[in-house]
Amino acid sequence: VLGWHPRGGHVSPLEAVAVPGRGVLRCSGRVGPEGQEAADVAFSVLRARAPVLGLGELVARYDLHLHYTDTEVGKDGLSSGLAMALAGLSAYAQRPLPARLAVTGEVTLSGEVRPVGGVHEKLVAAYLEGMRIVVHPRRNLQEVAALPPEVTGRLRLVAVDTLDEAWRVVRATVDAPGATRR
Repeated sequence: VLGWHPRGGHVSPLEAVAVPGRGVLRCSGRVGPEGQEAADVAFSVLRARAPVLGLGELVARYDLHLHYTDTEVGKDGLSSGLAMALAGLSAYAQRPLPARLAVTGEVTLSGEVRPVGGVHEKLVAAYLEGMRIVVHPRRNLQEVAALPPEVTGRLRLVAVDTLDEAWRVVRATVDAPGATRR
């Protein structure tokens, strides 16, 4: 997950696991109110779009736990929604996400990916942390275009409009011959 704070951008690792249960969401790792709201929206869009996303009844029969592993930094903001939704999809489908993937973008209940702030700082952080693929809102392309070539030249930048599109892109990346998985 790509985040922003007054000192600049940062990369926060996010884990997701689906376990037998009653279709409940749990989010941990020093998540603030807006971060929890982003998780709630991500979970609701997964539930609403489960048939389209190929999840069937999994979201009703399995609990989803999202956990930020870098607990020394608090997480807050809606821009983590797309990353949380992709992590949840990965957990439910039992299909790994690409290694060195970073994601930013607010997701709506309909699965639309909305623009976010701090894109310059977030993408510089992704570059400095050795990320390879960055999924971001298409409506942030102007900010992405303003980045220095040494940053954009080392990242595969993927602009998306919807959760469905983001899932297709990351699945195609993982399913490609020679892909590295985590």
